[in-house]
Amino acid sequence: MRTTFTIVVMLALATARAAAGAPNPPSAQTHVRALTGPTTGLLADAIARSAIVKGLVDDLGETDVVVYLTEGTTRERQAHAYLKFLSAAAGTRYVVVRIDCWRAPPWELIAWLGHELQHAMEIAHAPEVRDSATLAALYRRIGWQWGSDTCGGFESDEAQATGRRISYELAGITRKTGSPIFRGTR
Repeated sequence: MRTTFTIVVMLALATARAAAGAPNPPSAQTHVRALTGPTTGLLADAIARSAIVKGLVDDLGETDVVVYLTEGTTRERQAHAYLKFLSAAAGTRYVVVRIDCWRAPPWELIAWLGHELQHAMEIAHAPEVRDSATLAALYRRIGWQWGSDTCGGFESDEAQATGRRISYELAGITRKTGSPIFRGTR
């Protein structure tokens, strides 16, 4: 409940600033904004350890999509991480990525984060996405729906591939050979 309240307050402040034409404060210039301590640590770790995640964060900085990153448990049948469309206002689109930070090792959390950031990039490349209905239409076009409307979501091949590439990257494995990449001695 506290996380939902935080997201609503952050979104309201960002929308009010955008509507007033006021720039965001320097600490909030990034388009990927962690809202909690665990997600702040996860984001910093992901950027430091994964060139793919760093590239996605940098690329999102050039778009009209702002990603709020928060943590929380997810229902057992849902994914361990998911993206939800929040709002569109004053030329900016807002999404939230929720990650279950307690059910996986750090490398897996980083892969989940990258997977969800790829979804944010897919939204960024689709200017027609302005609400949940147009988001669903996008994924019916570029991906597929899994589960039911109440306990399911949408997926894309590119987001799944991004998560796998990050897992390989963090494990030091090349996709072509499947062998580890060792720099120096092990």
